[in-house]
Amino acid sequence: DITVSKEMSERFKETMRDKRGDDFEFDMKVLNTGSWPLKAPETKLKLPAELDRAVDQYLEFYSKSHSGRRFNWLWQYSKAEIKMFFPKATGPAAKTGYLFQVSTYQLAIMMLFNAESGPGTGYDSEDGPTLTFGQILTATELDKDTALGELEVLCKARVFNTSDGNKATDTAQYTLNSGYKSKRMRMNLAGLRKPDAKKDAKDIQKSVDQDRSMSIQAAIVRIMKARKQLVHRELVQATIEIIKLFHPQISDIKQAISKLIDNGFLARDEDNRDVYNYLA
Repeated sequence: DITVSKEMSERFKETMRDKRGDDFEFDMKVLNTGSWPLKAPETKLKLPAELDRAVDQYLEFYSKSHSGRRFNWLWQYSKAEIKMFFPKATGPAAKTGYLFQVSTYQLAIMMLFNAESGPGTGYDSEDGPTLTFGQILTATELDKDTALGELEVLCKARVFNTSDGNKATDTAQYTLNSGYKSKRMRMNLAGLRKPDAKKDAKDIQKSVDQDRSMSIQAAIVRIMKARKQLVHRELVQATIEIIKLFHPQISDIKQAISKLIDNGFLARDEDNRDVYNYLA
């Protein structure tokens, strides 16, 4: 999947190089759901117009080679790099700006404060627009918890100022910190939500375990359908040999056999409890 995605990405960039006027690069990885059981996003997301346009262009490009496939975008695993110029920046940053690595959710929020596309209350202030929490939710379609978590990161990094003592709350108003200053010209904000990352890792592992259990059960059914009757040791060995995507543990195979017995696919032989019979 990774190799194919890389090839498709390079072909897409080559195709769009002279067609798209957006001043950014868009790279993606297309993964098979069965092999990569990653968790779907828990929140909606309305993409910034620039990114939404790139997504539509890629879908059109991809469908020409692979028709009938459905995409589930996993924005919670995506990242972006955005260069920001702050109105009151001094020194080198005034000319070169700061480069931030951000999550896609953070990108969607930050782009609302862009003078060309933001939905704010006006640009008569050199600090740019002032947005309420409600305006941010409406514009991005993020759920409340996700938006607060991402805003908390941006406020702690001093990228944004708020009306609530620089704390991210659902009653605060948010403005760009026009006087942002840092010795670091590059900063990674994308990986600062540690609790969510741990939760996602647990959810992913649970999903992987469930998917592998189903794969083991499917392999056992295929084997028994063909062989009709097998000794336990032979069934375990045949299952290990037929599964190629991962190495199944013996304990997992035993659990799968028990589930198939409970569900009426297999039965122990009455004369030899170490032998399984396939039930058509």
